[in-house]
Amino acid sequence: MVMTNETLPMRRNLGPRYPLQAPSSEEVPLNWNKWVRQTHRWVAIVFTVTVIANFVALGRGGGMPPPWVTYSPLPPLALLLFTGLYLFVLPYAARWRSPRIR
Repeated sequence: MVMTNETLPMRRNLGPRYPLQAPSSEEVPLNWNKWVRQTHRWVAIVFTVTVIANFVALGRGGGMPPPWVTYSPLPPLALLLFTGLYLFVLPYAARWRSPRIR
């Protein structure tokens, strides 16, 4: 069967995926909340991988794994603590900064 214009399914024009704008030399404001949220997600993945590696090293037998394997989840955990606290405080800080209506 040959597909012609009459037999093709109708498609909506969804427009370009990205807006067609000329690149500008203006500075783009950095969205710290988005950056911290993305960092928190990726560090959580790193933390999970290090914990899994720790359990694999313990499960292989042969005594205790080297200290660097045992303590490898701690740096990502510390970073998760700070980014998590920041993300936790965000809604409260937004309320504090907003003008109060009386």
